[in-house]
Amino acid sequence: MTAEKSVLRILIAEDDPNLGEALLSYLREKGHMVDLARHGAEAMDLISRRDYSLIITDLVMPEADGLEVLKAARQKNPAVLVVIMTGYASLTSAIQATREGAYDYLRKPFNLQEIEVAVDNAARLLHLREENGRLLNKLKELTAKLAELQQENSYPEADLPPANPHGGKDPLRNLLWCYPLPWEVDPPQQSDLERLLGLYRENLLTEKEFQILKERILI
Repeated sequence: MTAEKSVLRILIAEDDPNLGEALLSYLREKGHMVDLARHGAEAMDLISRRDYSLIITDLVMPEADGLEVLKAARQKNPAVLVVIMTGYASLTSAIQATREGAYDYLRKPFNLQEIEVAVDNAARLLHLREENGRLLNKLKELTAKLAELQQENSYPEADLPPANPHGGKDPLRNLLWCYPLPWEVDPPQQSDLERLLGLYRENLLTEKEFQILKERILI
């Protein structure tokens, strides 16, 4: 499946047996892992025992309503997405559900395509969260590695390679005069140098950081 069609662990909380079974079958056919709770207490029990990415709950149910299910789900996992379904939609209930952290709000009756859109949107958001977390972790690793390299290779400016004695108007060429340019080295080094030059052009590296990392690449 693509990011938009990734498999989700879903809980449906719905006391209408016909609608509950229809949603269960439909979402399982779409490839998702789905559980069905037939009232609020059963939903609360399943939430306590299992981890869900998405919960689709009716607002009005016996034993525990949708807002109680929402609160319990978000108390266990603040990142869970909760979609509220109701046939008693009102501005007050919508505001309350939103304040409690509901991701989406569907008014009954709705068609199955509306559920599919809500689930696909949830899958997309969860995928973006996962990617964002992965990229942030990668950035932290790179930042730590750069700090380590700076510490290992800290030396006064006087110890940096001298300016290009041949002059020239290209500042990047002045930085690289005593080393081969990216297209003058082997492909693996060439790729690393090209990325390094891109970071320098975007002012993401100082000249000193550029020199240190360049030397590491060419060793």
